[in-house]
Amino acid sequence: MNLDGRSIEVIVGSSPSVTFSVHENLICSSSDFFKKAVQGGWKESEDRLVRLESDDPDVFSIYLHWLYYHTLPVRIDEPGLAGNAEYMQLANAFILGDMFQDGNFQDAVMDAMMDKTASEAADGKHWYPVGPVIRLIYENTFESSKARLFLVDMYTLHGQGHWLTEWAVQEDLPKDFLLDVAASLLEHRPHPLSYYLVLGSCRYHQHEPEARACYKNVPALRPKRG
Repeated sequence: MNLDGRSIEVIVGSSPSVTFSVHENLICSSSDFFKKAVQGGWKESEDRLVRLESDDPDVFSIYLHWLYYHTLPVRIDEPGLAGNAEYMQLANAFILGDMFQDGNFQDAVMDAMMDKTASEAADGKHWYPVGPVIRLIYENTFESSKARLFLVDMYTLHGQGHWLTEWAVQEDLPKDFLLDVAASLLEHRPHPLSYYLVLGSCRYHQHEPEARACYKNVPALRPKRG
């Protein structure tokens, strides 16, 4: 950890904003964004001040904590809605790391998200990110994002139907996410898959569930075999 040299100020948020002081060498060695801003001949390098008015001070404090302590000050054992709020914190941190061009921080965030999915929450259950977290990640990342890949893999390998039908609202499920999951499920399904053939075509007929209701069991309608 390089704590030599001067510090810079980072003003985060607006109404109200919060001012953070951070060692220049430390943050510039980790973030290409700050390296360019502070050491690239921009106005920020003269003022020794970086403004991030559209960002959240709470999320920036997670980044700053990681810079100095190499840990993330986010609990990963809350169940239910509180647990999804933890995922939201981590998702916002990942997005901030993307803006800061700090891959190591993003990797640490992804590890925390994976740890949360693999760990039992305080109620003894496993909780996974649902609608709002999915929408946040898909609206703020590119198609190649590893955070998107994580969500798709998780829903492909561990997901259940009610995650989408009961735990999420339609507005929180981007079309791109649903398409990615559908493609992944097709890719990972067992081959060959004859589930629909084993059940028989009555599964797709209009008649009542009883087999005797099928037209094929009505002598006058039964298909003739050559």
